[in-house]
Amino acid sequence: MLCYTAGGYLRILNFNAQRTTEKVFEGRVLVNHIAVTQLQTGLLDLDSLHGMQVLGYAHDITVLHCDFGSFGQYVFAIDVSDATPSSGSSTHGLHPRVRLCSRIRSNNKLFVRHTDKYLVVGSHSATGSHGHHEWLLQAFHLDTAEPVHAEPLQLQGFYGSEIGSTACFTLHQDEFYAVTNQTSLESEEVDWTSYYHVVRFRVDNPQPELVIKVFWRRQHLEGPINDAWTDLGFQIDQRTGELLLVECRKEWANGGSKSIRTYYTQSLHRVRLKDLKEGMRHPPTNDRLISTLDETSNSRYEEPGVRIDRYVHTEFPATNEETVKEYIRAKTKWNRYSFNTQCFVDLVTDEFIPEGEWRPRQRVRLRVVSRQELSPLVRDQRSLHPTALMVRPRIRDRDEMELEDSERMFSPSSVYLWPPDDAPQELYDVLCPDGRAGDVSAILGDEGIIYMAGPSREPGSPERALVFISFDPTFGFIGMRRLDGTFAMPKRERKRKTSGGPEQASRTVKDDVSLVAKEEYRHLAGSSLAERPKRLKVEGEAAVEAYNLGPSPDPSTDPAHTRFHAAPNLSTAAEDKPEPDVAVPPQGDATAQALGLDPPSSWPAFGSKTQRSDHFTGPIDSATASGDQQDEGRGKGKARARTPSPPTPAPTTSTHNCTRTRTTWRENAAYLAINQGFWLR
Repeated sequence: MLCYTAGGYLRILNFNAQRTTEKVFEGRVLVNHIAVTQLQTGLLDLDSLHGMQVLGYAHDITVLHCDFGSFGQYVFAIDVSDATPSSGSSTHGLHPRVRLCSRIRSNNKLFVRHTDKYLVVGSHSATGSHGHHEWLLQAFHLDTAEPVHAEPLQLQGFYGSEIGSTACFTLHQDEFYAVTNQTSLESEEVDWTSYYHVVRFRVDNPQPELVIKVFWRRQHLEGPINDAWTDLGFQIDQRTGELLLVECRKEWANGGSKSIRTYYTQSLHRVRLKDLKEGMRHPPTNDRLISTLDETSNSRYEEPGVRIDRYVHTEFPATNEETVKEYIRAKTKWNRYSFNTQCFVDLVTDEFIPEGEWRPRQRVRLRVVSRQELSPLVRDQRSLHPTALMVRPRIRDRDEMELEDSERMFSPSSVYLWPPDDAPQELYDVLCPDGRAGDVSAILGDEGIIYMAGPSREPGSPERALVFISFDPTFGFIGMRRLDGTFAMPKRERKRKTSGGPEQASRTVKDDVSLVAKEEYRHLAGSSLAERPKRLKVEGEAAVEAYNLGPSPDPSTDPAHTRFHAAPNLSTAAEDKPEPDVAVPPQGDATAQALGLDPPSSWPAFGSKTQRSDHFTGPIDSATASGDQQDEGRGKGKARARTPSPPTPAPTTSTHNCTRTRTTWRENAAYLAINQGFWLR
C-alpha cells in the first residue's frame, strides 16, 4: 500500500488490488475542519495549508502531519478504507473519514505509531532534569478521538534521541515499546557490557508505570562500532508473530583492521527484562581495569549472552578471502534488513560515463545479501549405521536451558548486485532519474521496495520521482513491453490480445489509454456544471512502456520495475459535501480494457466536480521514520518530459454555491501516465 501527498491531495495506491486506480482524499477537508473547530471560518483557505506529510499507514488509517502556519500544526488520522464509515468522531465538525484531529505542541522529531484502536504521537520536546531534551508521548482513542491519559507521558532517563539509530518505538498488541541502545548521556571510560534500555506499558492504562528495564546487548570487547551504519528498529516474525528488535552494527571484530556489518535480532517475548540496577555493577575480578574504578563509576558487567545462528546474520565471514565489492557509507544511500527473508537490502550508487558523453552520471543499484536455511538433519555420530540422521541438537544458554530455534543453521551469505553492468541504459534512467540520486528515502515491504530519488520536479519544489521495485515476477499492468518491443500482458489478458504484431498491439493500447481520458472528460464536463472543470487528460502517447530482461527472474535479484508519476496529472478535484464513500467514475469498456479491468455492467451516478484552487504550495519533505509502521509510503512525485498544464483558476463563489461534489473518489493511477518501466517475467 503506497500513501503519498501531491498538490494538496492524499493519494493511496493498493498494489495488490485495483492497482490501476488510486484513492484520492482532498486536503480542503482538513482546512474546513480547522476553520470550524478553531472558529476561523472565512480566514482559512488552501493557502493556509503550508505542508502535508504522511507519518504512517496501518489498518486502513493514514496519519498526516499538516502545517497551517500561524494557525498551528495538527495530526490527522484519516480512514481510507473502502467501507463507508457510518459517522465521524464525536468531536464537532469532523468529517466522517477523519478519525482524529489533534494539535501538536512540537514537531521536533515527530513520529506516530497506531493500531485500529489507539494512536500515539511522540516528539523530542520535553526537558529533563539534566537539561537535555526527552521524549513526550500522547495517546488517543481512535474511536472517540479523546486522549487516553490526562497529561502527556515523559520518558525520563531514556537517552536515545535519533529515531532509527539510537531509539525506536512501536505499538504491538496494545502495548507501547520504546527501546534505545544508549545507556547515558556521557560515555563511561571503563565499561564491559552494553545493554538495551526498554520502556513498555499498556496504552489503555490511564496511569502507566514508566519503568526502564534492561537486557543484554553486547560486550565491548567484541570491537569498536562504526556508528554511521547503526540501524535500530522493530519487525514481526511472520512464523511466530513475535515482536523482534533488529539492530545493524558494523564492528571492527576483536579490534581488527576490517569492519564487518552484522544484523543482530532479539525476540522481546523471549528476553528476560532486568531492573536497571539488578546485579550488574560487579566487575570481573580478573581484569586489571577494576583498580581504576571508584564510587562515581557507572561500569557494568555481565557474562556474555548466547547468540543463535538464526538471530545473527553477518554480511560475509571475517575470514572470507574472496573479493566482495563493498560500498562506503556515502555510496550506500539507504540500507535495511528483512528478517523474514534473511537478507540485507541496500540502495547503492556508482558513477559511469555514458558513451558519447563526458560528464559522469550516477546510477542506483539494488544490493542484496541473502542466505539460505540448511537442513536440520545431521549425521548421527552415535549410530553404527553410516546413513543414520538426527535433528541437530539445540544450543544451551548460560543456565543450561535449551534455546528455541538454535537447531536452525544457515549457509554463508551471497551478494547480488542488480541491475548488471550490461543492463540497458533505459533501465538505469528509471532507477535514477536524470542521473542524480540525491537524498534517497525508501520503504521496504514484503513484496517490494519503493523509494524517492532524483532531482526536484522544478527548482524549489519538494516533489521528486517515486520508483517502485517489485519482488514479484508476476507483477505487471497493461502496456508494459519487453526488450524486443512486444507487450507483456498479464495472463488474464492474453486471451484478449489483439492479432497483428507489436505495432497493432501498441496502437491498440495507446488508443485505449487515450479513450480513458476522453470518456472521463466527457462524463465530468457535462452541461449541468455552472463552470466546466478543467481536467488534465492522458496524452495519446502515454501508454506505459515496460521491458523484459530475462526469462527466469529471481524474486530477490530480478524484480519487476515501474516508475511512478507522483503528481496527480490525470485529473483534479474540488471541495464537496462530506460524502464518505469512495466512488469510481464510469470509464466504459475501452477504459476497462486498457486498464486490465472487466467491463462493468452498470455504474453508479458520479457527481460533477468544481474546480480547485491552485494556490497550494506543495507538501513538505518527509523523513523516514523507524518502527513497525508497515506498508507506509512517503514521497512526492516528479513530472518528466511533460508539457506543463496551465494553472487552474480559483473557483468563484457562484461555483461553490452551485456545485458540490465528493471529497473522496477514485481516479486513474498516476503511474499510468509514465511511459517508462520494465517488466521482468
